[in-house]
Amino acid sequence: MDIRIKRTKKMLEEALFDLMKDKPIEKITPTELCRKATVNRNTFYSHYSSVTELYEIIENKLISSVDESLNGSRSTVEAITVICKMLKENKELSNLIFSKNFSSKIMDRIFIMTNNFNMNKMDSENNDLTDNFKQMLSSFTIMGSVAVLECWVKNGMKEEPEEIAEFIYIISKNGSSVVTK
Repeated sequence: MDIRIKRTKKMLEEALFDLMKDKPIEKITPTELCRKATVNRNTFYSHYSSVTELYEIIENKLISSVDESLNGSRSTVEAITVICKMLKENKELSNLIFSKNFSSKIMDRIFIMTNNFNMNKMDSENNDLTDNFKQMLSSFTIMGSVAVLECWVKNGMKEEPEEIAEFIYIISKNGSSVVTK
């Protein structure tokens, strides 16, 4: 891809992130986005049909990265570490993910992927949990993990990704070891 196209798309993404700090995606107009990115509207429309399309492309890239990290991980800690590293490397996007103006649709998609990962992991382990309890344990673990990640991001991500991943894993593992049903 041409370097100018990459630069233009990056400017549009950054402008979108900046605008989304103050308003939801549905309220951002192409004119407003182009003004913020200092990009001509014709240039914008040569790459995207709408602001929503740009957002969906960004969202799909993020989802793909999370999916690849989960599927490529040999362990739960490794999967969590990769996600933490992605968050730390993309501070602007990370803060946006946990803001009120970011679509919960992306969190729903991430929840489904991580739930599938958790359920497959629990199915491969030797435990006496019913499917219903596995589902509840997975949901509890995911929601707790999201809360930890949100706190970490909002507090400036001072700890290393490996440290946060280990913390989440230990809390999750110790929590699951006390469940006997």
